[in-house]
Amino acid sequence: MLNVPETRQQQLLARLASGEQLIAQELAREFGVSLDTIRRDIIALEQQGRAQRVRGGAVSTAPASAPLQYRVSTHTRAIDAIVARAASLTDDVDTLLLDGGSTVLAFAERLQPKTGLLVMTPSPWVAVACQKNGIDVFMLGGQLSVRGGVNVGDTALLATASLYADIAVLGACGLDAEFGLSVDDLQEAYLKHAMSGAAQRTLVLAAREKIGRRARHRAVALEEIDCLITDAGSEDVAAFGSSAMEILHA
Repeated sequence: MLNVPETRQQQLLARLASGEQLIAQELAREFGVSLDTIRRDIIALEQQGRAQRVRGGAVSTAPASAPLQYRVSTHTRAIDAIVARAASLTDDVDTLLLDGGSTVLAFAERLQPKTGLLVMTPSPWVAVACQKNGIDVFMLGGQLSVRGGVNVGDTALLATASLYADIAVLGACGLDAEFGLSVDDLQEAYLKHAMSGAAQRTLVLAAREKIGRRARHRAVALEEIDCLITDAGSEDVAAFGSSAMEILHA
């Protein structure tokens, strides 16, 4: 049955769904087919939008996120654990640059006011959450993106370029050892890159399902990320071992 392309490709999809990276040479030996055959299978999956080719094989693509208004109430135990760990790292910080997205919003909702604390954000959701908690907010303007719920475009980028923050806290649609942090929207990718550049340290909050996946647009290279907080296990983040990025498990 492995002589049938559809059968092979279904097996490849099952492995991608489990978080496994496809190594073309290993698969060719295992399936008893040529390397070119496996490459054609991978190209077919990529054309369907179900895989992302990398050197020597493929990884899973991150599914496009639903618009933020459908995700704001989705608090899982994993997200709660991630934001609790992140909060412990920002107690002595005076200026935070917060991204949008459901995980960063959960982090903002947990923040407590203190003298001198300022949150800067392009997200109206995050801004309101911080203001409810009595935290001073500086809002970055621009056009509000539907999916990420953040202000994007030239106005937001120009404002970010004139800022300095102790820590930028970013969410992710995907985080891959070779591709870095990626998102579904190109304008959001530009914004995340600018936010990372405006901060002394970049902290990424990413749930297990985002690890090893690639969204459409690269936003921040792995070497520009100082710390990752995730509920993923050690085996899930093994590919990041050669980077200088600190990994904290929630």
